Amino acid sequence: MERENQFIILLTALLITMLVLFSPLLLLFIILSKIWECIICKPTKSIADDVAVVTGAAGGLGRAIALELAKRGCHIAVVDVNIEGAEETVRQIHEISKVKAKAYRVNVTSFAEITDLKTNVEQDLGSVTILINNAGILLHSKPLDPAPEDVQRMIDVNLTSHFWTKFAFLPTMKKLRKGNIVTISSVGGILPLAFNTAYTASKFGSTGHMKALRMELALEKQHNIHVTTVMPSFLDTNDEISQMVHAIKANRVYPLIKGKSAANRIVRGMLAEEREIKLPYFVDTLHRILNLLPIKWQEGLILITTSKLFLKFKKNFV
Repeated sequence: MERENQFIILLTALLITMLVLFSPLLLLFIILSKIWECIICKPTKSIADDVAVVTGAAGGLGRAIALELAKRGCHIAVVDVNIEGAEETVRQIHEISKVKAKAYRVNVTSFAEITDLKTNVEQDLGSVTILINNAGILLHSKPLDPAPEDVQRMIDVNLTSHFWTKFAFLPTMKKLRKGNIVTISSVGGILPLAFNTAYTASKFGSTGHMKALRMELALEKQHNIHVTTVMPSFLDTNDEISQMVHAIKANRVYPLIKGKSAANRIVRGMLAEEREIKLPYFVDTLHRILNLLPIKWQEGLILITTSKLFLKFKKNFV
């Protein structure tokens, strides 16, 4: 195994060296595209008086995104099963902005409740042209041996609910010929996370869902409806995740991302009509380089660089 690992590292280093020597244009393109997205590309449109639905907005990243949208004059439907937290988000919105905002208690896994939400938001705030699919489950109560119902619920919240919100709100966007759909996926939606198979599957699914949706909108010539998928690494917005990251010392390698800065980056990316946003930025370059390698090399390199972290994760939950 050790000899095989050394062989994979050697071949990977050789391939990267060849890319540097013989494909400088590829690397230059990656660098310039990141500069364009992160520095040059600025918001080009106003969302003042637009109506946004933000799921999972009772706290964390959802709340931060709701506040960021409100700063730009967007009316906010704050959606969560935690109505107290959602109402606190509304209170914070009203502290910084004069926009309309209302809290809605909704189970996003219920198509009936999502359908009722559409009706209620249109009556209270107006037609929805911005949808933020943020609600999600990050960890099972027993990550190494989750109950079947826990696996099903994670898939329902992290993936299936995006179909329900799409079915409810996309037809109006198509009728108005404008809109933005932002789905919070994860780095786990492009890179596999060992001992988190249900989470990884749900996030790969949501990433693929948005890719297919962009294709459909392009074929239907709905060029003013934009779909953005966000793949963040660990954020500091969830106490359970923060504790886990510190327990396995992953923060020494991958520092926690601040929720406010992530929300700002996400909204700026949405307004700039970016298709995908990977946080932190180096994840994008890493992902592009990995995709140039054979699958066996990709998996071997990921294992070599992350095995200690995932084994610590496993030990932490034994």
